[in-house]
Amino acid sequence: MKSETNSTEYGLKEDWDSVQSSLEQIIPVYDKTNRYISLGSDLRLRKKGISLLISELDAPNFTLLDLGSGTGTMTRLFREKSGADVVMVDPIHEMMRVALSKTHEDGLLAVYESLPFREGRIDAAMAAFSLRDARELLRALIEINKLLRIDGRFLIVDLTKPDSKAKSWFISIYWALIAPAIAFLASGRLGLKFGALSKTYKRLPTISEFFRITREAGFEVSKKEFSMMGGAAIIILRKKLTD
Repeated sequence: MKSETNSTEYGLKEDWDSVQSSLEQIIPVYDKTNRYISLGSDLRLRKKGISLLISELDAPNFTLLDLGSGTGTMTRLFREKSGADVVMVDPIHEMMRVALSKTHEDGLLAVYESLPFREGRIDAAMAAFSLRDARELLRALIEINKLLRIDGRFLIVDLTKPDSKAKSWFISIYWALIAPAIAFLASGRLGLKFGALSKTYKRLPTISEFFRITREAGFEVSKKEFSMMGGAAIIILRKKLTD
């Protein structure tokens, strides 16, 4: 097992600015292209993750953060299931502008590593296909853990890197070569910007390493479901009681 220090290696680090720049440029085709490159699975995973989160909370009213909210897709899907309070959070101004126009919910600009909320006051958070874009993964998870109440939940819907080297290699080829080609056919030259996904995938820890990092951050796994050969997952983390 890797030492605890190595947990700080994960995240986009110096690639963060270039990935954010790519995301800004693909906003006009973001949602449509995601449907194509995920082979239609992204909406299914988002909807199932939201249903699992709501069933875990088992309460009519709660506070929820949509972290890395992008154009507001998760918030819109959540609104089909619940009337709980939602605040969207994203670092990209133009993404937030689009999200606010589509959802009419509250939103603010912030990064994972510095979330402007009081500690222990949030019931739940969710991040769909965005946690992988954190600059520092461990720091981001610690920050999310701090703002959640004890027993609060954090839903993650995202790409994952299997422990199997063969599966991981195949999936990396898909995101590096096949997905950009599909994105180009779907959205033209802007679709090529989706090649940045290969950079974020390369930076991911393996699944077992990811769960080790979540434990370091103060979480335990409540639910986990994998699909696409282990290349995508729905994960619900629970904030543990302090020792």
